[in-house]
Amino acid sequence: MTGFRVPLPALAFALALGAAPAALAAPIVLDAPNGLATLAITGAPGGGFALVAQELVPYAGGTDPRLHIYRYDENGRQRWTRVIDRKGPQIAKAITYGPGEILYVAGLDGSELTANGYQSMLVGIGPGGAVETDEVFGEAAPVEDFLTGIALAGGGDLIAAGRNKQTPEGTADLEVMRVTTDGSVLWSAKLKNAAKESYPVVSSSRDGVYVAGTFENRTVYVKKVNEAAEGFDNFASFTAPRRCAVAQMTVLPDGGVVLGINLSGGKNEARLVRLSSSGSIVWDKAIKGQAVIADLTLLRSGVVVVAGTSDDPDTLAANAWLRAFDDKGAEIGEILPETEGETRAGGVTLDQDGGVYFAYSPIDESIPAKPVPVIVERIRVD
Repeated sequence: MTGFRVPLPALAFALALGAAPAALAAPIVLDAPNGLATLAITGAPGGGFALVAQELVPYAGGTDPRLHIYRYDENGRQRWTRVIDRKGPQIAKAITYGPGEILYVAGLDGSELTANGYQSMLVGIGPGGAVETDEVFGEAAPVEDFLTGIALAGGGDLIAAGRNKQTPEGTADLEVMRVTTDGSVLWSAKLKNAAKESYPVVSSSRDGVYVAGTFENRTVYVKKVNEAAEGFDNFASFTAPRRCAVAQMTVLPDGGVVLGINLSGGKNEARLVRLSSSGSIVWDKAIKGQAVIADLTLLRSGVVVVAGTSDDPDTLAANAWLRAFDDKGAEIGEILPETEGETRAGGVTLDQDGGVYFAYSPIDESIPAKPVPVIVERIRVD
């Protein structure tokens, strides 16, 4: 279960959250023989959520990532679960719903690893759990393709973005493509040397589809997809003080964007950056503590809820949290898991009933570490 605390000056946030911000019903615990880690979570049509998690399955030479996909309804009942377990590693970075309540999972397929290359993966799962689409595509080895962002485009197609690496030793390019729901690529466009070691994210709104990432791990970029030109236009660009990666973004009703950015190359630091509809920086706020952002979502009230983890260098303890920020970037509240011991945030997504689903995991420090589950809590926050 979770505990809730509000800074004394933040009475307005307490009122915005409702009279009794709290977890609803019992937490959902997702487990696998070798433990799980959250990769992505999204709210589902009609209520509930879908979540994709990773299990690291050992073999003689190491471990291979196996994907577990879950669908739960608004009452906490499991509708279905599926496993993607092909030859080689399978990694998913993004999920979204399309027409017909089909859940699309985008990521990397390692079936061709022996040929020294990865390819992009797109799996579509219907409302009853049946696999509707299972496609692997991309350039031939040794090129490595890896989808890391996906959103619904006009006409029922998908806009996907990811890394395209020409050689294992080379730099990566941003690739944006329009993909049909059966995995056919209608068009693609690249930005050279953009993705590097970070992974582009995608967010959509009535105003369009946006892609964000980093160039050479220092310059943050945001592109707006231009369907007519079958490519993208520059929206914003700025340089971070040190090495960074875009964790997630959300598009605001006014056409602006909020980015969650993690700085590394030293002490962990997380920042929220608000861009205007013209792409200029409105504010840039540091999140307290040595924090790492996992995910963020936008409430109907305009409040941005961020899921993250703080690592205390003095106690060497990691603690997951949800923090809410107003339209000026001020923190107005925090929700903490009450799970005993250390925890790490996995993701957060909007609940249709005015709350959020918060995914996190315990941390096991024993040697060897024991498998840990993913815990999902439904929390009323609006």
